[in-house]
Amino acid sequence: MMSLIKTLAQSLKLYLALRNKLAFFEITEKHNKRKNELIEEIEKLRAVGDNESNNRADFLRGQLRTENNQFKHISTVFLEAQSGTTDSDSGGDVHPPK
Repeated sequence: MMSLIKTLAQSLKLYLALRNKLAFFEITEKHNKRKNELIEEIEKLRAVGDNESNNRADFLRGQLRTENNQFKHISTVFLEAQSGTTDSDSGGDVHPPK
């Protein structure tokens, strides 16, 4: 009975790890798509060359910078979570065993 519970717990752990990787992959794809859209729009606006287009391009450049910073933060959190060891995992216990 205990081996069945351990197997189920390990299966759940692997499933959740796979789900996290898939979620990160989806976030990466969405970020890349959004980044490319912003870059294309900025290039089009810069090609127009008037003051209003340049202002809009500057605004989009700021959005692109924010988008990149947010993605960098998410990537850092994800990679730190992936490199964590199970030795430091308390298993959800608030208080360590005495």
